[in-house]
Amino acid sequence: MWTPTKNKRYGVAIYNWKGEVRYGLPLEIGDTVQIFEECEGWYRGYATKNRSIKGIFPASFIHIKPHKIETLHNDGKYSCEPVTPAEDPVICEVTQVLREWNAIWKNLFVARETYKFTTLRKVMRELVDWRRELLTGTLTQDQTREMRLNITSKIDWGNR
Repeated sequence: MWTPTKNKRYGVAIYNWKGEVRYGLPLEIGDTVQIFEECEGWYRGYATKNRSIKGIFPASFIHIKPHKIETLHNDGKYSCEPVTPAEDPVICEVTQVLREWNAIWKNLFVARETYKFTTLRKVMRELVDWRRELLTGTLTQDQTREMRLNITSKIDWGNR
């Protein structure tokens, strides 16, 4: 019997899953999901990259992340109430940018555009390192502010 989830509403896929069952929702590593219901080791919800496609996926393939629920309806059905990650928005932005740039980076490799490929790789590595530093939580407030400015300017540079 499917029951609405209370604490497990937002997560990240930690394995690829092809969705090879009836109503299965295919997932790739790193996809974020919003979860509505759970039943015996399965979740029902959608991937945030395409909210129009809902389906089921194995609970063991999802790492639950801290989140905030904007509104809560207790009508016995799952609803599309907004669930937002509780992580730092800059960290979330860097993660999303790295996913998008990864596709561009692969295309540059295939097209043999060596200079652009190497430059983008360098910038992506810097962003990964800076993201890691922010996640450790060991920076002072001034260092964190400076790091956020560096990240934002690097993302702006890369999106031009």
